[in-house]
Amino acid sequence: MRTYFIFFYSLLLLSCSEEALLENKNKEKVPLSIAENFTMVYTDSTVVKSFISGKTHFDFSNDILNYSELFNDVELIIYDENKTSTIKSDYAIVFNLYKFIEFKGNVVIETTDGELLVTEQLFYDTENEWLFTESSFEYSDSSNKIIADRLDSNRDFTDLVTGKLKGSINIINQ
Repeated sequence: MRTYFIFFYSLLLLSCSEEALLENKNKEKVPLSIAENFTMVYTDSTVVKSFISGKTHFDFSNDILNYSELFNDVELIIYDENKTSTIKSDYAIVFNLYKFIEFKGNVVIETTDGELLVTEQLFYDTENEWLFTESSFEYSDSSNKIIADRLDSNRDFTDLVTGKLKGSINIINQ
């Protein structure tokens, strides 16, 4: 009789765990938290390095990819000693482990130096401070206007590689 109960409970536990596994595979991802009209501050040694804000933030740090999705009026402001850069977009996804952000939809970068970059999609490696896109973009500063199909650049736009160039670049010899 005791063997019968052990067999029955084992069978019950196995069937429950299999059902739970099947249910988990079919469920949608659920964010750990949702924030509205949010602002996050990033600091390093008590110095403010950047702000990121938007209308909606989904935190999926409970997912194996450890990411966050930001919707509607996303804005990242990055502070340096000499200038401030602002990146705006409709949507962004932040991969926390990889220190990587993808911006999508009406992406605009403006700096206090007067630089302007406009594109539909932009990737930003926050650790290496590197920007890139395979989408067409338009970049301008006080003496250049670049329209091209691809961008690979440091955040200061001093080491810039493009695809098919459609604009003009002024080279100043010093």
